[in-house]
Amino acid sequence: MASTANMTSLTRKNAMRRLPTERGRPTIAGETARYLGAVSILVVGAIHAQQYYDAYFSYVPTIGTLFLLSFIGAGIVGVVLLVPVRKLGRRLGDLILALAALGAIGIAVGTLVSLLVSEYTPLFGFMESGYRLAIVLTLLFDGLTTAFLGFFLLSIGPDLATALARR
Repeated sequence: MASTANMTSLTRKNAMRRLPTERGRPTIAGETARYLGAVSILVVGAIHAQQYYDAYFSYVPTIGTLFLLSFIGAGIVGVVLLVPVRKLGRRLGDLILALAALGAIGIAVGTLVSLLVSEYTPLFGFMESGYRLAIVLTLLFDGLTTAFLGFFLLSIGPDLATALARR
């Protein structure tokens, strides 16, 4: 009778260890959010490149440079989020992915805030007027990037923090 109780207790403990969706392994939802966030930030970068080259923002002082830097930065973090960096090791891979996700969120939030500010007041001497397609798409994909990659960070954060604390 006592051994049955011990076995039941051990089984519960083992089940509890596995409940947080296979601790130590990426979850499907987290990885899906990572890839969708990567695509979203790449779209933000593509919109900035299109506006820089085709809408002639390259001629607008400061703003043009920021568009170009946004395009380059979005391309870098987007690609890092897509490549299999976990082959470098789980802890290092997750750290690189977390930094890339934070960078992408920084670009998206910075773009979003700058765009909203420039709708109501001049920003570096430039002021937007109206919500043309490029602005609407940028707002949409900035929001998607932030949401997807925020979820991704929440999915890897506890395991990454634990792994880094053990060092």
